Amino acid sequence: MLKLKIIIATLGVAGMITLLLGDTYLTTGLAVICTAVALPLSIHLAFRWAEGPHGILPRIFSVVWVLISGLMAVSVLQDIGITDIALSATIDPVRKVEGAGYYVSSTSLVSILLAVIVPRSPKCDNDSNDED
Repeated sequence: MLKLKIIIATLGVAGMITLLLGDTYLTTGLAVICTAVALPLSIHLAFRWAEGPHGILPRIFSVVWVLISGLMAVSVLQDIGITDIALSATIDPVRKVEGAGYYVSSTSLVSILLAVIVPRSPKCDNDSNDED
């Protein structure tokens, strides 16, 4: 669970840094993709902590959040026009902030906060004898 928390925080920070330092459509797209991956992972981590490792609810919500996060990322990428232009073209900073900045910053903030707030891994019984 600690590895998952580190991966989530790294993806969130990488998305924000890539958005801030990049000036092409490629870097903006990578920032959106990094945060789109970090959000469902952080939601899965929070539900797994709240419900335990064997609950069905975390799996259902994880699938739903993967779909929602993916659809939001595709919508943002279409809004900035990444599908109609070469990825090496320079993007207008105003268009980058209006199109992807709000999505990347809010999604990264939520995913990093959830990764930091979840305190520990859920308890599991590894000593059970199921060989009956």
